[in-house]
Amino acid sequence: MSRLAESADAARRLALEAALAAGSSHIGSSLSLIDLMTVLRLGVMWPEDRLLLSKGHAAAGFYAVLAQAGALSREEVLDGYCRDGGTLAGHPERGYPGVEITGGSLGHGPSIAIGMALADRHDRSHRRTYCVVGDGELNEGSVWEAIALASHLRLANLTVAVDANGLQGLGRASDILDLEPLAGKLEAFGWSVAEADGHDHEALQRALSVQQPGRPRAVVARTVKGYGVGFLEGDVMSHYRSFKPDQRDLLLGALEERRAA
Repeated sequence: MSRLAESADAARRLALEAALAAGSSHIGSSLSLIDLMTVLRLGVMWPEDRLLLSKGHAAAGFYAVLAQAGALSREEVLDGYCRDGGTLAGHPERGYPGVEITGGSLGHGPSIAIGMALADRHDRSHRRTYCVVGDGELNEGSVWEAIALASHLRLANLTVAVDANGLQGLGRASDILDLEPLAGKLEAFGWSVAEADGHDHEALQRALSVQQPGRPRAVVARTVKGYGVGFLEGDVMSHYRSFKPDQRDLLLGALEERRAA
């Protein structure tokens, strides 16, 4: 098993343990992006680069990946996530190691990322900004305003990665607002675009490593909501469903079964 695969597996388990301890929801959203965030944080980014999570409700997955990267400890995630008096809020807040923006109000991340990327270009910095959004989040008009502006500004130091799991809070993304062909729309806005299996680490690394002069980069990562826990995979209710500590064996047992399959 590769280093990235081992890290992603450990992050999935940690995210589940933290969600169980807190009795929190958004497990499906967290699990869908862990491979993507792992490849970004541990396989693509340089230490000075920025990683923004716009779909902040997937915080458990984000914190778990940050723990694998050494920005947080496992104990901080397990004991501090989404609890009264805890150190890690249910949606990321600035001030925690590795957290660049306060996220959770959907549609804001790409605009903030543009500001950061533009400032870095002005400062002649080689730093890149990476922003992860959900496909349901693309319903927000502010995202498309940002996409148009980034192209106009020719922000080649900006990458937006879409966690395209096909589901959102109230149903299938295609039923609520069908944005396919998503890659074609992003290309029409002037972006350099690739699609990849969002759970294939090598494919993600190739897609996320490409830079094209004068064009921002977009990667549509085709993921599965609830990935890694068989009975949650592709289930829209995994967006809201929470579990209690006495269901630990159910969740972690399903995770181990999926790994062995």
